[in-house]
Amino acid sequence: MEVHMPEVPAVVTSKTLQRHLGPLLDSLGIDGYLCEKPPNKTFANVTFLKENDGERFLSTYGPRRKPLILLGQAVRCQRSNKGPDPTTLRVIRHEIDEHQKRKSNPSIQPEPKFQPLQASCLSCGFHTFENGKFSFVSEWDARENLLVKFTKRHLIFKLSRRGVDVRIPRKDIVQLFWSESGQASVTLWCPPIILAAGGSDESSNIEVLDEFGSLGVSFRELITMFSPLDQPKPEPRKRLTAIDKNHGVISAFCLVYHFEVAPGSIDGRDNHDYFLRTMRKITDREPYYVARADFDFYCASDLPRLGRFSDALKRLERQLASYTTSNALPFGLLFLLQALVYNCYLHPTTVQALAEELFGRPDISVDAFKKLFDSIDYPGPQSDPRQFEVDGIIKQLDAAEKQVQDARLVRAELFSDNENSARIFRISITPMRITLHGPELETKNRILRMFDNKTDYFFRVQLCDETGQDLFFSSTISLSPVYDRFKSVLRRGIAVAGRHYNFLGFSHSSLRAHSLWFSAPFEHEGRLHIPGLIIEQLGDFAPIRSPARCAARIGQKLTETPYTVPLEEYGIQVNEMRDVERNGRVFSDGVGVLSLEAAEAIYEVIPESKGRPTCFQIRWAGAKGMLSLDTELEGNQICVRPSMKKFESSDEANLDICDMASKPMAMTLNRQFIKILEDMGAPAWWFMDLQQKEVNRLRAISKTVKNTASFLAMRNIGGSILFAQFIRETEAWRSTTGKTDFFLLKHKAHIPVSRGITLFGVMDETGWLGEGQVYVTFDTLQGRYSEPPGRQQVLVTRPPALHPGDIQLAKNVLPPEGHPLTELRNCVVFSQRGIRDLPSMLSGGDLDGDTFKIIWDEALVSQVRTFPPADYPRQTIIELDRKVEAADMIEFFVDFIDQDRLGVIATRHVILSDIKSKGALDDGCIKLAELHSQVVDFSKTGRAVKYLDLPRPPKPARPHFLAADSHVLVLDKADLELADEKHEDDDDDEDSQNENPYKYYRSDRIVGQLYDAVDEEKIWHQDIQLPRAHPGHNAFWDEMLVSLEQRVTAVADVNWEGRMDEAHGIRHTYEDAVHSIMSDYSEHPFKPLRETEVFSGFIVSKTGGASRRQRDKSVQMSDEFERISKLVMRTMHKGPDALGLCLACVHAGCVKEERGRQAWNRGSSDDVVSFQIVAASALLQELIALES
Repeated sequence: MEVHMPEVPAVVTSKTLQRHLGPLLDSLGIDGYLCEKPPNKTFANVTFLKENDGERFLSTYGPRRKPLILLGQAVRCQRSNKGPDPTTLRVIRHEIDEHQKRKSNPSIQPEPKFQPLQASCLSCGFHTFENGKFSFVSEWDARENLLVKFTKRHLIFKLSRRGVDVRIPRKDIVQLFWSESGQASVTLWCPPIILAAGGSDESSNIEVLDEFGSLGVSFRELITMFSPLDQPKPEPRKRLTAIDKNHGVISAFCLVYHFEVAPGSIDGRDNHDYFLRTMRKITDREPYYVARADFDFYCASDLPRLGRFSDALKRLERQLASYTTSNALPFGLLFLLQALVYNCYLHPTTVQALAEELFGRPDISVDAFKKLFDSIDYPGPQSDPRQFEVDGIIKQLDAAEKQVQDARLVRAELFSDNENSARIFRISITPMRITLHGPELETKNRILRMFDNKTDYFFRVQLCDETGQDLFFSSTISLSPVYDRFKSVLRRGIAVAGRHYNFLGFSHSSLRAHSLWFSAPFEHEGRLHIPGLIIEQLGDFAPIRSPARCAARIGQKLTETPYTVPLEEYGIQVNEMRDVERNGRVFSDGVGVLSLEAAEAIYEVIPESKGRPTCFQIRWAGAKGMLSLDTELEGNQICVRPSMKKFESSDEANLDICDMASKPMAMTLNRQFIKILEDMGAPAWWFMDLQQKEVNRLRAISKTVKNTASFLAMRNIGGSILFAQFIRETEAWRSTTGKTDFFLLKHKAHIPVSRGITLFGVMDETGWLGEGQVYVTFDTLQGRYSEPPGRQQVLVTRPPALHPGDIQLAKNVLPPEGHPLTELRNCVVFSQRGIRDLPSMLSGGDLDGDTFKIIWDEALVSQVRTFPPADYPRQTIIELDRKVEAADMIEFFVDFIDQDRLGVIATRHVILSDIKSKGALDDGCIKLAELHSQVVDFSKTGRAVKYLDLPRPPKPARPHFLAADSHVLVLDKADLELADEKHEDDDDDEDSQNENPYKYYRSDRIVGQLYDAVDEEKIWHQDIQLPRAHPGHNAFWDEMLVSLEQRVTAVADVNWEGRMDEAHGIRHTYEDAVHSIMSDYSEHPFKPLRETEVFSGFIVSKTGGASRRQRDKSVQMSDEFERISKLVMRTMHKGPDALGLCLACVHAGCVKEERGRQAWNRGSSDDVVSFQIVAASALLQELIALES
């Protein structure tokens, strides 16, 4: 039954109504109900699961009964003239089921709630040691009454007079110190979230601490009793970049917030006593370090030794600029000196003194200096003050430099620029600060290759939230102040150690990742090169009047190209060939050909491990796209088509390789694929069978050593050190690297398809394939993949697939023996015949580097019907009436970040296709698919999609498989924990004022069935929480060393003790390299990855499925670890006494060297342990060779 309540105050929320009605309904014994109050409307509805519950409620508060009093106002209740919504009833049933689950699970206990504390002052500053005593120095104060609230997810400072909330996520707190005097200081690893109240009424979110406080009622809600019922829609709250102007001067550099409780009492509680009780309770509860400590409080003006932070920073910047001008110190050191301040490690006065000490000392390298960032800790009462003083820092640098010099040869190979990589500095711009990082080895692009010896004049710049993640869209919080700041910084440029870096450009992939390139002026071949001149040398962009398109064309030269082929050196000619066009469509869109002789030249450039690919993704001059091998093409040539040429360029000397079809990629389903296939008639049992096979496979991984080794080999984990062979030899370790697959399987429906594959697409140059035919060819990689399909029907699709017609049937055919098509490998070949090219039917694909997914499982293919493909009109491009300037591209870049709605549309499509009876065929889903296509083209057209244009679900409810359910958290190198994110009710009042918390219903669609079929808790306890017997344990290595030494003695007489210094140098080099990867490939360098992620090649998302940036970084990280481990292994195998060096490295790896600190402190808390595995694997390879 649905009960209708007219004349409800407009600003009352669903949560407030639920909180008010809860005690009344509890007294009536009613628990199956849901309150729904549309924002800013003057009515509400309460739906009861059982009709008799609704009758009982109306018998007490119905039309002829006493009225319901809501915030002092009489509210009439009446039976609705329409029946209850089916989705709402499903939501209620699901909530009751989940509530029962939580009650039956004794391990889930609600956290205690804390009442707000009243404080009299909030300060922002830093910790230091004054006269040897731990102290807090304030650089900014708000001397006014405020509320301090510890909630489930945040520490919140409510500055009532300003209408500002300072919200600090608990996970962002490093440590909290409190004293009996009633003061506390909170150290953060990144700046807080600062929110201003929406609209002009700054007091609208002030909490009233009187008899209404227990109801959580806001002042805004109280004043509605004396205001008109209908209120205008309030403006969204704004995300600020500082609390006020003065706070903005130091907020980027000062990450300690201090508050002092006010005297007096609240609601009969003594404020000081309640502060002490709260501090004692959170000591045990919080994930960060909490301790009682006595510390002195100073204002910055009280300490002339340091001076005000802003003044000291200006002095330091002038000093670093003068050192750059005079070449007094290498720029790399000057960059890192500035980073010590910008990244909140040291005070500018200390860094200035450190720079003066380094002046004239050429013996400190950049590599040694980088080690400081892992050794300087957050100041605390137990810290040694000397580590924050110049003398102590110099001692650390000297020790670090000795380690660097002890292994300088191998370090030179690992960390220095090479033919295809350069060390690049990186800058992060966040809502409140700028941080400096690096240098990191970065794959070169065309511009870096053009100016090979000037790479330190180029920066990679990342725009992100304070945590390193993307800024997330919210309909109730405006990010306009943040985006205004981004535009201002990008237009103004960034000064580092006297050099001024300005906007250069961005590639298409970096636009999606929210990163771009900056450069500083430099001399090259007698000319001063500024960004404008560099761009002029790339090509002619003047005719392009669209900022989006102009940026995309410049971006072709900024695309990462791991390999380059000098055309003249290899005698390769470049010719042009016509496009294949029909019916206004280009069947050859983005693809050209190359001869066998030209392919042979490429094989000389790429690593042997890549094999002999036949398809290459390339950049040449102003052209981009794919080249496929054509064995009928004579001579040494490549042929590009007009559809590949995007702009005119004279930079024609080199063929740059972006990617290649060196091996096939696995085919996995996702929610959108599954929903469309369901609507096409795919049987539910097919999906369930696929998923169960994968569950069984994953559960079997850790059962036996053979299964573990096979899994590692299949996933190529540790392939560079032959890790699978090492496991077979040791028979003592159970892998945990497959555990995140369970999460993706259940929560993202990432189900591998055994009779499926993902391949680059090219065109049949011979014309042999007929309309609707394809040729699928790939290597099975020694049984890792099924055999390619024969002469049969296949399903072909391409992500992202949202339209029902994005999955099509095609006929796979096999060319006769000796046909040119049989020379192609690891690709799907499309026909050039027919009315319309197949790639364009698949979510608007083309052949310039798109990958396609193919399924040939007869049990599925024979059951489905297809729908007509989408055919959207071409979007008009936003153009200017003048030449595009840098400011225009900056504007577009930031607007793209602000208005990119790909994720929002995809999630909305999942919800709507689940809740609507027609599924993906529903008109709303068809509209979302079209809007999604427009957003995909946003990066080229500059035309965004408005959020309000998106079709909305009939109810603000989501299918249960989208709930933030239990997920995997990696706690340390060998253990995993199943965390539960469900909660009965959150005590973040701000959330209730701004966000409609999602309600969930149980989905009966195939995706919901698949979700329920994976019993995560059962799998966890039976298969994942295993005894920790693995190569990180001392007992294992004690036995391993005895065994290895016996085998070494049996084959040779070695003096491994004499190689220990060399072995320690190799170890330190390897560990520095792994630590660099852990930092460089993390979303935020202050929160490094874990060693297991680096070793396995998979970044584990802590908040759900991996983002696009995380997936890309996983691939890059895996390649980098492979490069490092191969080089270290090669170093061990060098020389006549390789056996002795390998054994010495195993011994060196077994020596315990404490590098990490407490988990709440700066840097990685992990000690790298994989070196001993690398060393033991190298030794085993030497032994196997000698023994055989």
